[in-house]
Amino acid sequence: MNRNRKKKNRKKETGAVVSLLLASSLAFGGCGTAVTSSSSVNAESASTESTGETSADNAAATSESTASENAMESASDINFDLELTESTIDTEFTDREKSGSYKALEAVKITLNKTTATVSGSGAKADGSTITITEEGVYVVSGTLEDGQIIVDASDSDKVQIVLDGVHINCETNAAIYVREADKVFITLAENSSNTLGDGNGYTQIDDNTVDGIIFSKSDLVCNGTGSLTIEADYKHGIVSKDDLVITGGTYKIAAADNGITAKDQIKILDGSFDIDAANSAVKAKNTDDTELGNIYIAGGIFTIEAEQDGFHATGSIVVDDGTITVNSGDDGFHADLDTVIHSGTILVEKSYEGLEGKRVVVNGGDITINASDDGINAANSGDDGANAINPGANAAGSGDDDSNAASSNNDSSAAVNSGDDSSISGAADGKEPPQMPPDTENGSDMQPSQDFDPENAPSGGNAPQNFDPGNAPSDGDAPQKMQGGPGGGGNSELYIKITGGTLTVSADGDGLDSNGSLLVTGGTTIVYGPTSDGDSALDYDGSAIVTGGTLAAIGSAGMTESFDEASTQPVITYYCTETQSADTIITLTDSDGSALFTVTPEKAYASIVLTCPEMKLDATYTLAAGTDNEEITLTDIITTAGTRSVKTMSDPEGGKMPNNSDNKGTPPSKPSDTAE
Repeated sequence: MNRNRKKKNRKKETGAVVSLLLASSLAFGGCGTAVTSSSSVNAESASTESTGETSADNAAATSESTASENAMESASDINFDLELTESTIDTEFTDREKSGSYKALEAVKITLNKTTATVSGSGAKADGSTITITEEGVYVVSGTLEDGQIIVDASDSDKVQIVLDGVHINCETNAAIYVREADKVFITLAENSSNTLGDGNGYTQIDDNTVDGIIFSKSDLVCNGTGSLTIEADYKHGIVSKDDLVITGGTYKIAAADNGITAKDQIKILDGSFDIDAANSAVKAKNTDDTELGNIYIAGGIFTIEAEQDGFHATGSIVVDDGTITVNSGDDGFHADLDTVIHSGTILVEKSYEGLEGKRVVVNGGDITINASDDGINAANSGDDGANAINPGANAAGSGDDDSNAASSNNDSSAAVNSGDDSSISGAADGKEPPQMPPDTENGSDMQPSQDFDPENAPSGGNAPQNFDPGNAPSDGDAPQKMQGGPGGGGNSELYIKITGGTLTVSADGDGLDSNGSLLVTGGTTIVYGPTSDGDSALDYDGSAIVTGGTLAAIGSAGMTESFDEASTQPVITYYCTETQSADTIITLTDSDGSALFTVTPEKAYASIVLTCPEMKLDATYTLAAGTDNEEITLTDIITTAGTRSVKTMSDPEGGKMPNNSDNKGTPPSKPSDTAE
């Protein structure tokens, strides 16, 4: 915030903010069938810039399904209790932020002439190649500066709009556009315009602020319009806001020696096209002073990201409501210190160390594909489990801080991963619409926890428990179906992975879904191509694992296989192959009539299968065909184990000792180092 400004009033009105209650759930009627509802931003419903009080439609709600009255007695001693996240996500886009319009005839004209500039109108002045804007207004800029700068130094109540209309600015020693003081600055890319900004490899500071980005703002910053902007950041960051950063349109190509786009309080993106190549993280929000802030909200846009560290990084939370996102990262595709939440969108993490990471990871919808050299999805707290832990605070990659350093290169030893494009899944749900959260009548959109889940009325038809306490899950002794590799009954109750909808495909060299707390699946279609090493598993959790709906197949090695707990309400088959099956050998589950309920072609070799589907019923008999195996299985229990575990494991194909029941998870690949702050 500016030193002389009051902290902005972040309205907690209905639709204006979302305090994330991660307890949304859905009912599913059959294998691969998902029903979801939209939570994306309605770009036409936001308020004007002057009021800023009406939020985007449906962006702040997530539906809660009620629990069925027919509970399983085995779940009667579990207290499901979800906690409210600390983050406050602002989903509001004002009319002025979205429009990018201006009155050209009333605007001040600034013409750049290589080494000088001319100003036509009041509110700005030129001194050689430095242009200083001191008053509220609209300024249309065109031309070229070979080594110069635009500075905004207005009052803290002024709104300034800078229209780039064919602008090419290079500043060797500082930011090309530097916002020293204003209430809010709009950088508008004029229609059909092409603009470029560049810098040198070192900055000379001109005041008390430590400027470290080609566009650097101490105030709220908005980028909009329909033109294009190319940024070549040779020194550090591309776009930096030390307050809020909002982007609602435009085409951006950013190459940065550190972070691509960064902000302190929050980053909100409604639309636009983004091609970002960053030596650190591509999109980053970092606020170590306030846990409600440091958030990223994506409501739309097309993203192509190459990052040596994280694709998206937030010290608060990340929420994706829509968009088409492709990420190649040396570390995590999406990393939040608190919550990573995907409501909708098309997300492809082509390469990563871990695909989605956060204290809590929730998938409510979307079409998501993850390739990871370690865990596909990881729910972890700071400092947990060594290499699997989230790297917090000062150890996290930089987000435009004054003292941030360039990122280190990623780990060269990370194993290559497959794209998963060759696999085929029948009956997959599209999951395009995220569930809605009901508004809290007393607190606007600041969502509060729902009533504690009554285990006597646990769901039986695919409805999720409204509250989920992983810390009070059954121990190993109460859940014999939980296979080797997990301590069971433990874990941190604040950590979890939750899947309620969408289509999720994970290919991981480490654990597929790895929760240092618990795992809850209530819907969607989830396919996990887990590890081929016996030191990892397709499913890995420390607390409890509950499935009440949706389709899930976790396919991988057998050495550390974990299944779901008996507190689940949807039947699960845990199957051990008689021998390791090669990649591309089809898995099919058929009912007694010969109808296929599920089929998939795994992209990796496998020796175990954990499979659940809404059409699977207790006491019914099914046939599971997996490569050379073909076995009839009668579901006598919620968790039915079948097949023959071979003494030949995937890491010891010639035979050897059976894996023991220890918690030896093997040695994961080294997490990429992150020296930047």
